[in-house]
Amino acid sequence: MKNTAAEISVQAWESEGILLERYAYTSGAIEPLSKHSHEEYQFGLSLNCQGEYFYRGAFQAIPIGSLSVIHSGEVHSPSDRTYLPSPANFVMMHVKPTGLQSVAAEMFEKPATLPFFPTAFLTDSNLNALFLALHEKTSKLEQDVALWDFLTYLIRHYAANCPAVHPVKSADAAVMVARDYLHTHYANDISLETLATIAGLSHFHFCRIFRKALGVSPHVYQTQLRIAQAKKLLIQRMPISMVAAMTGFYDQSHFGWHFKRYVGVTPRRYIGKVARFS
Repeated sequence: MKNTAAEISVQAWESEGILLERYAYTSGAIEPLSKHSHEEYQFGLSLNCQGEYFYRGAFQAIPIGSLSVIHSGEVHSPSDRTYLPSPANFVMMHVKPTGLQSVAAEMFEKPATLPFFPTAFLTDSNLNALFLALHEKTSKLEQDVALWDFLTYLIRHYAANCPAVHPVKSADAAVMVARDYLHTHYANDISLETLATIAGLSHFHFCRIFRKALGVSPHVYQTQLRIAQAKKLLIQRMPISMVAAMTGFYDQSHFGWHFKRYVGVTPRRYIGKVARFS
C-alpha cells in the first residue's frame, strides 16, 4: 500500500576521507530530500532503479547501470518521488576534493586543478566494476588499490581538464624492495601508502610500475603469497580456520572464496586430494 513507509537499511564505512554507503529500500512511501550541496564529490550507482536528480539547472534521469556524478560544491536535489513501487538498491561514494586533486597530481606528475566532470552520469561497465570493487570488505591493500584504480580510470577517461599521462618510468629496484617486503609481511594488513613509501615512489607511479614489473596489482600479488603459504599449512593438516587466520584472511569464508578462485577447489577438497596422493 502507498501509505506504508519503505524500510531503509544502510551499510556505511569510512577510510581516510572516503565515505562508502550501500542503501537498500523496500517498496513503499518515501520522503524526498531537500535541495543541498556538499564539499565532497558524490558518485552513485543504482543497481535496479532509475535515479533522478535536479542538477545544474535541469532534471537528470540516471539510467540503471550508469554512475551519477555530483561535482564538489554544486547544489542539487534528489528525486521528488514519494513512492517506490519496487525495491531499490544503490551504492554511493563521497570523496573530498583534495583526494581527487592529489590523485590527479600524481597521475600527471605536476600540480593539478580539481578534476571537472561535465556530464551528470557516466555509462561504462568497466568504471562500474571498479566502483563496485570499492564496496567489498577486503584487505586494506586491496581497498587502497581499488580506490586508486577507480579514481585514476575516472579522471583519465572522463575529466574534461585531463592532460596526458607521462610514460611509465622504470624503477625495477624500487619494486623489488616492496615485493620483498610483501614476501616477509604477506599476512599483515599492509596499506598502499606503506608499500609506496618503502619503494620511494608516489602511490600512482608505484601501482603502475608494480603491475608492469610483476604483471599483477600489489593486492593480487599479496593474495597469491597468502594462498601459496596456506597450501603448505593445509598439507601439514593444520585446521582450516587456523590457516585462514595465520595467512591474513578476514575469516574462513573469505579464505575459502579466494582459495577456490586461485586453486580451483575449496580448502577442504584440497586436503582431500592431498590425502589420496600421500
